[in-house]
Amino acid sequence: MAETSYVGARGALRLLAALIVGTALVLGGYLAGRGVVEARLNDRSVTVKGVAEMEARAALATFPVRFTVTGGDLTAVKEEIDRQAAIIRAWIESKGFAPEEIAEGRLEVQDAASYGYNAEAATSASRYTLAYTLNLRTTKVDAVAPLAQESGELVRQGILIADAGGPYYVFTAAQINEVKPALIREATAAARVAAEEFAQASGSRVGPIRNANQGVLSVLALDESPSAVEWQSVDKRIRAVTTVEYFLLGD
Repeated sequence: MAETSYVGARGALRLLAALIVGTALVLGGYLAGRGVVEARLNDRSVTVKGVAEMEARAALATFPVRFTVTGGDLTAVKEEIDRQAAIIRAWIESKGFAPEEIAEGRLEVQDAASYGYNAEAATSASRYTLAYTLNLRTTKVDAVAPLAQESGELVRQGILIADAGGPYYVFTAAQINEVKPALIREATAAARVAAEEFAQASGSRVGPIRNANQGVLSVLALDESPSAVEWQSVDKRIRAVTTVEYFLLGD
């Protein structure tokens, strides 16, 4: 009888232990489930973008004047390059630009005799071609376009002008730093409006910022046509885009 009672007691203990473990598992699963749900509720957020734009004018213009001279004698060609450079410099200054606004460029020398396939090039009257560039760099941005349009005056003086692609109009780093704070504030405010519209539609309220990225400022041509090139336009469109993630709160 004693042995039977001992076996029965041990069985009861096993049953009790199984009940305790089962209850713990159920309770643990319940609590874990509540934790996931709360985490998801607390993770409710919306990511929106805000855009702000302004019009501005470039503060700096550059205009490269590139020209070439060809001849059979290198010394004579170099002297002609120097003579024409003096003419171009004087012409630019006559249009109202200061001497210090004109910078010397790189001299390029091409020798046709250096190509092995042209045996007669060494005695050719066009053996050497020299190219030179004078660079105008100025804050008188409105005076640069007329200067470029009048470059035909140099051609009439026998100067062979090459197309250097200019003038170029530059929205400087100092200008960007000047307009950046206001544009970022405006773009961030626009993002907040977008978040509030989303929250209203979803029955929520906009909470604090969870994450924010101010993005970059883009400098664009004022008229955004397919053929518009930013550096060719003295008038610019400055655009700021911010990306902001807000918490969404329940009612």
